[in-house]
Amino acid sequence: MPASLSFSSVVRIRAAIDHLVPYDGGPGFEEFARRFGAKGIAMLSGNEYPTPPFPEVVDAIARAATGINRYPDAATVRLREALAEMLGTAPDCVWPGAGSSENLTTTARAVGGPGTSFVYPWPSFAMYPINAVYADAESIMVPLDQALGTDLEALYRAIRDDTTLVIICNPNNPTGSYLSRAEIQEFADRVPESVLVLVDEAYGEFVAAEEDSTLIPHAVERPNLVVARTFSKIYGLAGLRVGYMVGQAHTLRSLRKAQSPFVVSSVAEVAATTALRFQERVRERFELNRQGVDYIEGALSDRGIRYVPSQANFIWLRLGPGTPGIVQELLEMGTLIRKGTEEWTRVSVGTESENRRFVEDLDLVLRQRRP
Repeated sequence: MPASLSFSSVVRIRAAIDHLVPYDGGPGFEEFARRFGAKGIAMLSGNEYPTPPFPEVVDAIARAATGINRYPDAATVRLREALAEMLGTAPDCVWPGAGSSENLTTTARAVGGPGTSFVYPWPSFAMYPINAVYADAESIMVPLDQALGTDLEALYRAIRDDTTLVIICNPNNPTGSYLSRAEIQEFADRVPESVLVLVDEAYGEFVAAEEDSTLIPHAVERPNLVVARTFSKIYGLAGLRVGYMVGQAHTLRSLRKAQSPFVVSSVAEVAATTALRFQERVRERFELNRQGVDYIEGALSDRGIRYVPSQANFIWLRLGPGTPGIVQELLEMGTLIRKGTEEWTRVSVGTESENRRFVEDLDLVLRQRRP
């Protein structure tokens, strides 16, 4: 070794990564269930669908498992073709990934870099600022409006010359607020062509406000608009990590250059492709979720608890000062909801019994806290 060389005993990590607070997914289902055992739990923190995949999907997963000694199809041809048929577009306009979050991360890496900025509403999905750090881009967080909805005019004003990406989560996570398709389309038409607009529709299948809510038809018409969707929610495949992006073919080809190979497993592709065959059951799940939203929102209204009317499978509610303590007390009772702020928190819609348990446990905690 040359005498002039000296080595540090500490691995050198990018400062931005070293100081990054990782995404906190909370305890997993099995860990949480094991803790409470026979008492049972209400797992209402992760926005998953609360019941298992369709039986045919489970059977397809079991059959596909025998082939996992082989690499998956890097081009995910079967899934792209099945999605294209359902969406009425070309397979090249569909780009699968390991959940929509992986598509988002890859997109951020593709359009980011030193001297770039990303614009998005806040609070919103916690991965947006993390993705900005991954991409070495500056975050421009735009506060929600007074009704806790996405302020499109403020988003537009926040766009700078160095902005390469604008993200809109619709319905927004964690608030559940919603923008109409026409509102977002008008916004996208105003954005400079050099700026990519990414509409994150992870909860799009839960929207009840309008029948035709997705921006997918508009995304295949213009090069700077893409839409992200996922199988992690209404399809009940969160544990398999599979989602997709829709946009113009040449835009997606450029973005995919930043994606690692084989990110969608063969089992995930088979599961997602099979799940698409049962759209009538997806509609049934939509209806069941809506009943759960109505029940929880009704219970909150009866108790004078403020909430944001939701178009998703979760509700953002205000419990006031001391909310983190309330969330912790619920956890200790076996009811897990999502950490929020000092005054707000998020509860996912679960099964009928889970929703009822949340209301009962919340009543108990609030009664115990009264002076």
